[in-house]
Amino acid sequence: MRILVTATLVAGLVFAATPALAQKKRGPGKPTPPRAAEQCKDLEGDKAEGCKVIATYLDLWKEQKWAELKKLQHPKTVEKIATVKKNIGEEAHPMAPWYWAKDTYVLHDYKIDSVETSAMGTVTVNTTETTYRVEEDGFAEGDHASYLAGKYKGKWYVVDRRGGGGGFDKTAIEVGMKGYFDPPPAAAAEKAE
Repeated sequence: MRILVTATLVAGLVFAATPALAQKKRGPGKPTPPRAAEQCKDLEGDKAEGCKVIATYLDLWKEQKWAELKKLQHPKTVEKIATVKKNIGEEAHPMAPWYWAKDTYVLHDYKIDSVETSAMGTVTVNTTETTYRVEEDGFAEGDHASYLAGKYKGKWYVVDRRGGGGGFDKTAIEVGMKGYFDPPPAAAAEKAE
């Protein structure tokens, strides 16, 4: 009798737990529509160019179009990601969203808060983001990030990302990213004289 009661109790617990165990993750759902055109429309010059490349990068991230996204990354950033992979065996770098999308997070939506001119002709774009958190199977809203864009060999690229926002200071750009950017027009004119 005691074995029968125990077996019945265990079977009841297993059947009660089965729906919870079998529950499928919801996932990130369909990405929000592209935002690049709408969020950069009131900007001009380098601010507009930097905003467009970063917003396009973010739109591609939302859609998980990694091959297209990688084309917008600065060549030296691509080298840094490769170095991280070589050193630790995985691409755990803030500019490798495909790595984080596997089991950590993926961008779901973003809003551009500000676009600022930065050192060496670069542009910083500050965002507020909503991300889908894989493990929790839910969304985190209101995360801040800063992105740096710059022109290299005549083309605009996304160079770096900093979670938490805060931008990029002049020294970090001038010293830490020496050789990354075409000289700004004023600096190029001074060198020519």
